[in-house]
Amino acid sequence: MSSRDFLLIACSFGGIQSLLWALYLMVFNEQKTRQNLLLGGLFAALSLRVLKSTYFLFSEEMSLVFINLGFAAHLAVGPLLLYYLQSIYKDEALSKVFWLQMIPAFLVALLSPWLTLGGFWYAGGYTALLFQSIAYLPLIIYMGWKHRKSLTRIQSHWLILLVVGVSLVMIAYFSNWVLGISSYTYGPALYAGVTYIFSFFLLKNFQKLTAVKKTKYKNIKLSKSRFSEYKQKIVEHFESNEPYLQNDYTLAKLSAETKIPKHLLSPIFSEQFEVSFTEFLNSYRIKMAQELLRDKPNITVSAIAYDCGFNTLSSFNQAFKKLTGTTPSAYRKSLMVA
Repeated sequence: MSSRDFLLIACSFGGIQSLLWALYLMVFNEQKTRQNLLLGGLFAALSLRVLKSTYFLFSEEMSLVFINLGFAAHLAVGPLLLYYLQSIYKDEALSKVFWLQMIPAFLVALLSPWLTLGGFWYAGGYTALLFQSIAYLPLIIYMGWKHRKSLTRIQSHWLILLVVGVSLVMIAYFSNWVLGISSYTYGPALYAGVTYIFSFFLLKNFQKLTAVKKTKYKNIKLSKSRFSEYKQKIVEHFESNEPYLQNDYTLAKLSAETKIPKHLLSPIFSEQFEVSFTEFLNSYRIKMAQELLRDKPNITVSAIAYDCGFNTLSSFNQAFKKLTGTTPSAYRKSLMVA
Protein backbone atom coordinates (compact mmCIF):
# COMPACT_ATOMS: atom_id res chain seq x y z
CA MET A 1 0.00 0.00 0.00
CA SER A 2 1.40 3.39 -0.99
CA SER A 3 1.51 6.39 1.35
CA ARG A 4 -1.10 8.05 -0.88
CA ASP A 5 -3.49 5.14 -0.42
CA PHE A 6 -2.89 5.12 3.35
CA LEU A 7 -3.64 8.85 3.54
CA LEU A 8 -6.87 8.37 1.59
CA ILE A 9 -8.03 5.56 3.88
CA ALA A 10 -7.06 7.36 7.11
CA CYS A 11 -8.73 10.63 6.13
CA SER A 12 -11.85 8.82 4.88
CA PHE A 13 -12.20 6.83 8.09
CA GLY A 14 -11.75 10.00 10.15
CA GLY A 15 -14.50 11.78 8.25
CA ILE A 16 -16.82 8.77 8.38
CA GLN A 17 -16.25 8.31 12.11
CA SER A 18 -17.13 11.95 12.67
CA LEU A 19 -20.29 11.47 10.59
CA LEU A 20 -21.29 8.45 12.69
CA TRP A 21 -20.99 10.55 15.86
CA ALA A 22 -23.16 13.21 14.22
CA LEU A 23 -25.85 10.65 13.35
CA TYR A 24 -25.79 9.20 16.85
CA LEU A 25 -26.05 12.58 18.58
CA MET A 26 -28.73 14.01 16.28
CA VAL A 27 -30.81 10.94 15.39
CA PHE A 28 -30.25 7.84 17.51
CA ASN A 29 -29.41 9.28 20.92
CA GLU A 30 -32.48 9.53 23.16
CA GLN A 31 -31.21 12.70 24.84
CA LYS A 32 -31.71 15.25 22.05
CA THR A 33 -30.64 18.20 24.14
CA ARG A 34 -29.46 21.46 22.65
CA GLN A 35 -25.89 20.56 23.55
CA ASN A 36 -26.06 17.18 21.83
CA LEU A 37 -27.71 18.56 18.70
CA LEU A 38 -25.11 21.33 18.38
CA LEU A 39 -22.25 18.90 18.90
CA GLY A 40 -23.79 16.56 16.34
CA GLY A 41 -24.12 19.45 13.91
CA LEU A 42 -20.48 20.39 14.48
CA PHE A 43 -19.33 16.82 13.81
CA ALA A 44 -21.51 16.69 10.67
CA ALA A 45 -20.06 19.96 9.36
CA LEU A 46 -16.49 18.88 10.05
CA SER A 47 -17.11 15.50 8.47
CA LEU A 48 -18.51 17.00 5.27
CA ARG A 49 -15.67 19.52 5.08
CA VAL A 50 -12.97 16.89 5.56
CA LEU A 51 -14.54 14.33 3.20
CA LYS A 52 -14.79 17.03 0.52
CA SER A 53 -11.10 17.86 1.02
CA THR A 54 -10.09 14.21 0.96
CA TYR A 55 -11.80 13.37 -2.30
CA PHE A 56 -10.81 16.69 -3.84
CA LEU A 57 -7.21 15.54 -3.36
CA PHE A 58 -7.70 12.09 -4.84
CA SER A 59 -10.47 12.50 -7.41
CA GLU A 60 -10.08 14.28 -10.74
CA GLU A 61 -13.83 14.68 -11.15
CA MET A 62 -16.02 15.87 -8.32
CA SER A 63 -19.56 17.22 -8.27
CA LEU A 64 -19.71 21.01 -8.00
CA VAL A 65 -22.58 20.63 -5.54
CA PHE A 66 -20.49 18.40 -3.26
CA ILE A 67 -17.58 20.86 -3.38
CA ASN A 68 -19.83 23.76 -2.41
CA LEU A 69 -21.53 21.79 0.34
CA GLY A 70 -18.06 21.17 1.78
CA PHE A 71 -17.40 24.92 1.75
CA ALA A 72 -20.83 25.57 3.31
CA ALA A 73 -19.95 23.11 6.08
CA HIS A 74 -16.68 24.98 6.67
CA LEU A 75 -18.66 28.23 7.14
CA ALA A 76 -20.87 26.49 9.71
CA VAL A 77 -18.02 25.18 11.90
CA GLY A 78 -17.32 28.47 13.71
CA PRO A 79 -20.94 29.25 14.68
CA LEU A 80 -21.66 25.64 15.68
CA LEU A 81 -18.57 25.41 17.90
CA LEU A 82 -19.29 28.81 19.47
CA TYR A 83 -22.88 27.93 20.31
CA TYR A 84 -22.04 24.45 21.52
CA LEU A 85 -19.71 26.10 24.03
CA GLN A 86 -22.37 28.67 24.86
CA SER A 87 -24.85 25.88 25.61
CA ILE A 88 -22.39 24.38 28.10
CA TYR A 89 -21.40 27.70 29.68
CA LYS A 90 -25.10 28.70 29.81
CA ASP A 91 -24.10 32.11 28.48
CA GLU A 92 -27.23 33.59 26.90
CA ALA A 93 -25.54 36.71 25.52
CA LEU A 94 -25.09 35.35 21.98
CA SER A 95 -27.95 32.88 21.65
CA LYS A 96 -30.29 35.22 19.75
CA VAL A 97 -27.95 35.70 16.80
CA PHE A 98 -27.04 32.08 16.10
CA TRP A 99 -29.16 31.76 12.98
CA LEU A 100 -27.85 35.07 11.63
CA GLN A 101 -24.32 33.67 11.80
CA MET A 102 -25.45 30.57 9.91
CA ILE A 103 -26.72 32.63 6.93
CA PRO A 104 -23.41 32.44 4.93
CA ALA A 105 -23.41 28.64 5.22
CA PHE A 106 -27.07 28.43 4.15
CA LEU A 107 -26.51 30.76 1.19
CA VAL A 108 -23.54 28.75 -0.10
CA ALA A 109 -25.56 25.53 0.26
CA LEU A 110 -28.50 27.05 -1.65
CA LEU A 111 -26.21 28.33 -4.41
CA SER A 112 -24.13 25.15 -4.56
CA PRO A 113 -25.11 24.28 -8.17
CA TRP A 114 -23.78 27.61 -9.45
CA LEU A 115 -20.75 28.74 -7.38
CA THR A 116 -17.71 27.74 -9.43
CA LEU A 117 -14.12 27.39 -8.29
CA GLY A 118 -12.66 29.81 -10.82
CA GLY A 119 -15.51 32.30 -10.86
CA PHE A 120 -16.12 32.56 -7.12
CA TRP A 121 -13.89 30.62 -4.74
CA TYR A 122 -10.52 31.29 -6.37
CA ALA A 123 -11.60 34.91 -6.96
CA GLY A 124 -11.71 35.71 -3.25
CA GLY A 125 -14.52 33.57 -1.88
CA TYR A 126 -12.25 30.92 -0.38
CA THR A 127 -10.04 33.56 1.26
CA ALA A 128 -13.10 35.18 2.86
CA LEU A 129 -14.28 31.77 4.08
CA LEU A 130 -10.94 31.06 5.76
CA PHE A 131 -10.82 34.45 7.47
CA GLN A 132 -14.39 33.89 8.70
CA SER A 133 -13.44 30.61 10.43
CA ILE A 134 -10.24 32.04 11.93
CA ALA A 135 -12.14 35.08 13.26
CA TYR A 136 -14.17 32.83 15.57
CA LEU A 137 -11.14 31.46 17.40
CA PRO A 138 -10.35 34.52 19.61
CA LEU A 139 -14.01 34.73 20.69
CA ILE A 140 -14.10 31.02 21.48
CA ILE A 141 -10.88 31.27 23.52
CA TYR A 142 -12.22 34.34 25.36
CA MET A 143 -15.43 32.52 26.26
CA GLY A 144 -13.42 29.61 27.59
CA TRP A 145 -11.32 31.87 29.78
CA LYS A 146 -14.38 33.79 31.00
CA HIS A 147 -16.26 30.66 32.08
CA ARG A 148 -13.33 28.47 33.15
CA LYS A 149 -14.51 28.43 36.79
CA SER A 150 -17.95 27.05 36.02
CA LEU A 151 -16.93 23.76 34.40
CA THR A 152 -16.46 20.31 35.82
CA ARG A 153 -13.08 18.66 35.35
CA ILE A 154 -14.34 16.39 32.56
CA GLN A 155 -16.09 19.27 30.79
CA SER A 156 -12.92 21.34 30.96
CA HIS A 157 -10.78 18.55 29.50
CA TRP A 158 -13.29 17.86 26.74
CA LEU A 159 -13.65 21.49 25.69
CA ILE A 160 -9.89 22.04 25.63
CA LEU A 161 -9.52 18.95 23.48
CA LEU A 162 -12.35 19.99 21.15
CA VAL A 163 -11.30 23.62 20.75
CA VAL A 164 -7.63 22.77 20.19
CA GLY A 165 -8.48 20.01 17.71
CA VAL A 166 -10.90 22.09 15.63
CA SER A 167 -8.59 25.13 15.77
CA LEU A 168 -5.68 23.11 14.40
CA VAL A 169 -7.77 21.97 11.45
CA MET A 170 -9.01 25.50 10.67
CA ILE A 171 -5.49 26.92 10.99
CA ALA A 172 -4.16 24.20 8.67
CA TYR A 173 -6.54 25.27 5.89
CA PHE A 174 -5.73 28.94 6.54
CA SER A 175 -1.97 28.41 6.51
CA ASN A 176 -2.20 26.50 3.24
CA TRP A 177 -4.22 28.96 1.16
CA VAL A 178 -3.63 32.36 2.80
CA LEU A 179 -0.09 31.96 4.13
CA GLY A 180 1.13 29.35 1.67
CA ILE A 181 3.28 27.58 4.25
CA SER A 182 1.64 24.16 4.58
CA SER A 183 0.25 21.36 2.45
CA TYR A 184 -3.48 21.10 1.72
CA THR A 185 -3.36 17.55 3.06
CA TYR A 186 -2.75 18.84 6.60
CA GLY A 187 -6.43 19.79 7.06
CA PRO A 188 -8.04 16.39 6.48
CA ALA A 189 -5.05 14.52 7.91
CA LEU A 190 -5.14 16.51 11.15
CA TYR A 191 -8.88 16.00 11.54
CA ALA A 192 -8.50 12.29 10.93
CA GLY A 193 -6.11 12.25 13.89
CA VAL A 194 -8.13 14.42 16.25
CA THR A 195 -11.42 12.66 15.50
CA TYR A 196 -9.92 9.39 16.76
CA ILE A 197 -8.91 11.22 19.96
CA PHE A 198 -12.40 12.76 20.21
CA SER A 199 -13.94 9.31 19.86
CA PHE A 200 -11.73 7.78 22.53
CA PHE A 201 -12.61 10.56 25.00
CA LEU A 202 -16.35 10.47 24.21
CA LEU A 203 -16.59 6.70 24.48
CA LYS A 204 -15.02 6.90 27.92
CA ASN A 205 -16.88 9.96 29.25
CA PHE A 206 -20.00 10.37 27.10
CA GLN A 207 -22.55 9.74 29.84
CA LYS A 208 -20.91 12.23 32.20
CA LEU A 209 -20.73 14.88 29.48
CA THR A 210 -24.26 14.54 28.14
CA ALA A 211 -26.33 13.40 31.11
CA VAL A 212 -29.41 15.53 31.64
CA LYS A 213 -29.69 16.63 35.23
CA LYS A 214 -33.13 16.55 36.76
CA THR A 215 -34.20 19.87 38.15
CA LYS A 216 -34.69 19.69 41.90
CA TYR A 217 -36.04 23.21 42.26
CA LYS A 218 -39.20 23.24 40.16
CA ASN A 219 -41.08 25.62 42.47
CA ILE A 220 -38.59 28.46 42.15
CA LYS A 221 -39.83 31.06 39.68
CA LEU A 222 -36.80 32.92 38.38
CA SER A 223 -35.97 33.94 34.82
CA LYS A 224 -32.91 32.59 33.05
CA SER A 225 -31.50 36.09 32.77
CA ARG A 226 -31.80 36.64 36.53
CA PHE A 227 -30.19 33.26 37.22
CA SER A 228 -27.31 34.22 34.91
CA GLU A 229 -27.04 37.62 36.60
CA TYR A 230 -26.77 36.01 40.04
CA LYS A 231 -24.25 33.48 38.73
CA GLN A 232 -22.01 36.24 37.38
CA LYS A 233 -22.37 38.18 40.63
CA ILE A 234 -21.14 35.17 42.64
CA VAL A 235 -18.15 34.65 40.34
CA GLU A 236 -17.17 38.33 40.53
CA HIS A 237 -17.49 38.28 44.33
CA PHE A 238 -15.29 35.21 44.66
CA GLU A 239 -12.63 36.53 42.31
CA SER A 240 -12.56 40.06 43.72
CA ASN A 241 -12.95 39.47 47.46
CA GLU A 242 -11.67 35.89 47.95
CA PRO A 243 -14.25 34.94 50.61
CA TYR A 244 -13.33 31.27 50.17
CA LEU A 245 -10.21 31.88 52.30
CA GLN A 246 -12.46 32.03 55.38
CA ASN A 247 -12.58 28.56 56.95
CA ASP A 248 -16.12 29.12 58.24
CA TYR A 249 -17.62 30.52 55.05
CA THR A 250 -21.30 29.61 54.57
CA LEU A 251 -24.22 30.18 52.25
CA ALA A 252 -25.62 32.64 54.77
CA LYS A 253 -22.47 34.77 54.56
CA LEU A 254 -22.52 34.61 50.78
CA SER A 255 -26.16 35.70 50.78
CA ALA A 256 -25.41 38.65 53.06
CA GLU A 257 -22.42 39.77 51.00
CA THR A 258 -24.01 39.49 47.55
CA LYS A 259 -27.60 40.40 48.53
CA ILE A 260 -28.83 37.23 46.82
CA PRO A 261 -31.67 35.56 48.77
CA LYS A 262 -30.31 32.55 50.62
CA HIS A 263 -33.04 30.19 49.36
CA LEU A 264 -31.90 30.84 45.78
CA LEU A 265 -28.23 30.03 46.30
CA SER A 266 -28.49 26.24 46.30
CA PRO A 267 -30.54 26.22 43.05
CA ILE A 268 -28.05 28.62 41.48
CA PHE A 269 -25.09 26.37 42.30
CA SER A 270 -26.97 23.26 41.21
CA GLU A 271 -28.48 24.60 37.97
CA GLN A 272 -25.93 27.21 36.89
CA PHE A 273 -22.58 25.89 38.15
CA GLU A 274 -23.67 22.21 38.24
CA VAL A 275 -21.77 21.70 41.50
CA SER A 276 -22.61 22.07 45.17
CA PHE A 277 -21.65 25.15 47.16
CA THR A 278 -18.90 23.17 48.91
CA GLU A 279 -17.46 21.93 45.60
CA PHE A 280 -17.50 25.45 44.20
CA LEU A 281 -15.83 26.80 47.33
CA ASN A 282 -13.15 24.12 47.25
CA SER A 283 -12.37 24.70 43.57
CA TYR A 284 -11.19 28.22 44.42
CA ARG A 285 -9.34 27.04 47.51
CA ILE A 286 -7.51 24.33 45.56
CA LYS A 287 -6.50 26.76 42.85
CA MET A 288 -5.02 29.05 45.50
CA ALA A 289 -3.30 26.07 47.12
CA GLN A 290 -1.72 25.08 43.81
CA GLU A 291 -0.29 28.57 43.44
CA LEU A 292 1.14 28.48 46.98
CA LEU A 293 2.58 25.00 46.52
CA ARG A 294 4.32 26.26 43.39
CA ASP A 295 5.45 29.69 44.61
CA LYS A 296 6.09 29.05 48.34
CA PRO A 297 8.20 25.87 48.59
CA ASN A 298 9.19 26.64 52.20
CA ILE A 299 5.63 26.70 53.55
CA THR A 300 4.35 23.37 54.85
CA VAL A 301 1.37 21.65 53.26
CA SER A 302 -0.63 21.94 56.48
CA ALA A 303 0.00 25.69 56.66
CA ILE A 304 -1.18 26.07 53.08
CA ALA A 305 -4.31 24.07 53.88
CA TYR A 306 -5.29 26.48 56.67
CA ASP A 307 -4.30 29.56 54.66
CA CYS A 308 -6.62 28.45 51.87
CA GLY A 309 -9.65 28.07 54.12
CA PHE A 310 -9.62 24.39 55.09
CA ASN A 311 -10.28 23.42 58.70
CA THR A 312 -8.28 20.20 58.63
CA LEU A 313 -5.39 18.73 56.67
CA SER A 314 -7.40 15.62 55.84
CA SER A 315 -10.25 17.61 54.26
CA PHE A 316 -7.65 19.55 52.24
CA ASN A 317 -5.98 16.35 51.01
CA GLN A 318 -9.33 14.83 50.10
CA ALA A 319 -10.56 17.89 48.19
CA PHE A 320 -7.20 18.38 46.46
CA LYS A 321 -7.06 14.81 45.20
CA LYS A 322 -10.69 14.91 44.04
CA LEU A 323 -10.07 17.97 41.87
CA THR A 324 -6.53 17.28 40.65
CA GLY A 325 -6.16 13.52 40.84
CA THR A 326 -3.11 13.73 43.10
CA THR A 327 -2.18 14.73 46.65
CA PRO A 328 -0.73 18.15 47.58
CA SER A 329 2.64 16.60 48.47
CA ALA A 330 2.83 14.67 45.20
CA TYR A 331 1.83 17.79 43.30
CA ARG A 332 4.65 19.78 44.92
CA LYS A 333 7.16 17.01 44.17
CA SER A 334 6.09 16.97 40.52
CA LEU A 335 6.81 20.70 40.30
CA MET A 336 10.27 20.19 41.74
CA VAL A 337 11.04 17.45 39.20
CA ALA A 338 9.78 19.57 36.33
